[in-house]
Amino acid sequence: MYVLDTDHCIEILRGNSKVVAKLKALGEDIEVYTTIISAAELFYGARRSLKPEQSLREVKALLQDVPVLDVDLSSAERYGQLKAHLSEKGEVIADNDLFIASIILSRGLILVTHNIQHYARIPNLRLEDWTR
Repeated sequence: MYVLDTDHCIEILRGNSKVVAKLKALGEDIEVYTTIISAAELFYGARRSLKPEQSLREVKALLQDVPVLDVDLSSAERYGQLKAHLSEKGEVIADNDLFIASIILSRGLILVTHNIQHYARIPNLRLEDWTR
């Protein structure tokens, strides 16, 4: 049902009480995922952190608890459609974010992100911000 963007995964790793409480309040019936793109961004951030080994352990632990959605043919097709649409309007966004949106749209899920304005350019993408 929900897909955590990289920023919300980071908030969970930091122990943001608001985000963690929202996650716990969902209950076990509600599915929460992240994407392979966010996983890659988290691994990159961990490698660049002041304590890379500790950060890597924390990222791996999070990704054991949160299932990771991959790019499939349906999301790849959606990516092409969205990139063409946004290019025509002169509103291109970063490829990583476009892949995240494509994965979510192809599965009919909701993106949980703090970057609401950024993602709002993508038609039919449902968004929530758990940090507010």
